[in-house]
Amino acid sequence: MVGIVILTHGLFGEELYRSAEMIVGRQDKVEIISMQAGFSLDDVAGRLEGVINLYGSECCLVFTDMFGGSPSNISMAYLGADTVEVVSGVNLPMLLKAFTMRMDGKRTLSEIASESARAGQESIKVAGELLNKVK
Repeated sequence: MVGIVILTHGLFGEELYRSAEMIVGRQDKVEIISMQAGFSLDDVAGRLEGVINLYGSECCLVFTDMFGGSPSNISMAYLGADTVEVVSGVNLPMLLKAFTMRMDGKRTLSEIASESARAGQESIKVAGELLNKVK
């Protein structure tokens, strides 16, 4: 099963995981790394590296809150490994998609990452625009 890391600023990742857990239940192989004020980038990178090493040769999908932010930049340093992928802009539909897709042992890391990103993008709606199209 693909391991999932949620690496975000503050407690965003922890709360996002709790919300997902309410919907799909407790998940195995999920690690949350919260980048708090006062943490050094080296500390966060060390924690991420420890999680990646924990999964060993198994695949690891890292979700970060925004592209170009410290969590994303730290995570991208591990892209050289075929067993690590990073998806930025994490939201609840994206995380739910990853949780459900990884249960199918036939899905590759790349497929799970791509489909999760697509689910996250497609979930973003401006309600007023949708309602105006109906009128």
